[in-house]
Amino acid sequence: MQMYVNYYDRKVKLDDENNTIGIILCKDKKQSIVEMTLPENNNQIFASKYQTVLPSKEELQHLLNEE
Repeated sequence: MQMYVNYYDRKVKLDDENNTIGIILCKDKKQSIVEMTLPENNNQIFASKYQTVLPSKEELQHLLNEE
């Protein structure tokens, strides 16, 4: 996923857009997986919707399993 985030930032993202954040939420019949990544050398995160705390991987897995 890091490769895709870096590629998107180099080749697709517009100059006035913030760096890309990658989040994968995957659910199948037996398990849920949550993975997150930021661009290399990233020290700040900007988002259009701001939350003071992001859910943990475990909380996101729990939300996936509720449905």
